Amino acid sequence: MIDSENLPQPEGEAAVEPKPEPAPAAEAPAPEAKPAAPAGAPQEVEVKFITDAAGFAAALASPMLKVEGPSPARKLTSIYFDTPNGELKKRKMALRLRRSGRAAPVMTLKWPLQTAGNVFSRGEIEIRATKMEPDIGLFDADIGEGLRQIVGEAPLEAKYETRVSRIARLITSGMACIEVAFDEGIIRAGERELPLREVELELKSGPPQDLYDFAATLAENLPLRLDTISKAERATHFSEGTTPRPVKAKPADLPPDANLDEATARIILGAIDHYLVNWASLRASDDPESIHQMRVALRRLRSALGMLKRAIPCPEFEVFREEAKDLASALGPARDSDALRELIEDGPMGHFGDKKDFAPLLDALEERRAAAYADSRALIESPRPSVFVLRLSAFVARRGWRNAVSGPELSRLTEPVAVFAAQALDRVHKRVRKRGKKLVTLPDEQRHQVRIALKNLRYGGEFFAACFNEARDATPFLRAAANLQGLLGAHNDAASADHFLCQSHATEAARAAGVVSGWYARGAIIADENLAREWKRFKKIRPFWK
Repeated sequence: MIDSENLPQPEGEAAVEPKPEPAPAAEAPAPEAKPAAPAGAPQEVEVKFITDAAGFAAALASPMLKVEGPSPARKLTSIYFDTPNGELKKRKMALRLRRSGRAAPVMTLKWPLQTAGNVFSRGEIEIRATKMEPDIGLFDADIGEGLRQIVGEAPLEAKYETRVSRIARLITSGMACIEVAFDEGIIRAGERELPLREVELELKSGPPQDLYDFAATLAENLPLRLDTISKAERATHFSEGTTPRPVKAKPADLPPDANLDEATARIILGAIDHYLVNWASLRASDDPESIHQMRVALRRLRSALGMLKRAIPCPEFEVFREEAKDLASALGPARDSDALRELIEDGPMGHFGDKKDFAPLLDALEERRAAAYADSRALIESPRPSVFVLRLSAFVARRGWRNAVSGPELSRLTEPVAVFAAQALDRVHKRVRKRGKKLVTLPDEQRHQVRIALKNLRYGGEFFAACFNEARDATPFLRAAANLQGLLGAHNDAASADHFLCQSHATEAARAAGVVSGWYARGAIIADENLAREWKRFKKIRPFWK
């Protein structure tokens, strides 16, 4: 049960009922965060949506979010503190003081959980304060000491503030009691202000799966867009003039004694996190890595579900695999445009003639890229990906795959995951070797099948490497697989370039198109010359799971 009355309070203080904000979304690599609170400290589970004025009004008036009796608005003023060098921000932590009316302020500390797969959860401590200034000494000894190690002797200074009008309602869905907070207001940084409209669902009690299912129903029926950026992170970007950066996949972080049931949950949740946290970068910038990482996340999810369904014959695995495939395909044109532009700029454009010769070709490519990015942004603002993430999160929370096995088969879920992993990796490894016979002479379509199998092997190795003895270094094997995968991709690069060049009919682009076509045809030949050597090297490397 997640309830503010159960949160640690200083002796003699009354329990407080402030409403927390979501944790800062995963961003660029940052210093490894050490928990600022003990492992058993309270956590919150929360789903947040952003919307526009019309969507906000529609949510307030929706019968799904109505309650009996009045829902008065409260004015909340929150000030966020950090050191001059942003030591808390580097660790994705937030220290806030909030006041509502004449009530005593509440000091809140929030921090990311250490395991992957917690995009909707984070650690939180709330405590009464006497004034709107941070006092670390009010926290208990463990939390206070953890903060002092991070902050050191540096002062804590006000960075920005939020002012919102909040309407809070308690909703029951299934076995869950959910607080729905409608926040409308501003973020203030210096003299500048940024409008803010959010609808937050916080689990007060009951199973998380009921929260996710309810949130999915809202996303299907109301113009609400799933978001992972907290008020603190949004304010930081606003005050510093930055944008969220793309995020690469985190390790599966499987403990050595993990069983198959636990590993299944962690791997799926890690893929959800990886997919969802990259939405913020796509919404705010044209960074090509955001689209790329979203597609990687969906491919990793498909690969994991494909491996798992052999041991756990769960029909939902295939349903989610197909939806992930469709979502990744919808992002394909944007990614292809980015990849081709990068190939042209880093390849032939840097080696031949006047760069102006390539301008008409790049202009045509940029037109296609802009349209593809508009489609990708429209996709993440549509209900479909939000519903997918929330339904999959609910499925994991209820461990839905357990319904697919019964009797003696259930014991498989409690086996060490290393047993399953060795069998799964063996199977995919054999598939790669079988499909790769006479690799250099294979036609493009069969090479593509080898490349797909290599991707699955690489992702599987990354998922499960931690399950095996640390002395068995997985790096050489995974690096060899990645190198081979890259060489096999040379033909795809050439085919992608040819497809675009055939569609570009501008006369002024003809010379550049010919140069690009020849460049990538030559690149494919060079890749073939290296392919046989890398294939032999790959086959000689002993699999780390053996």
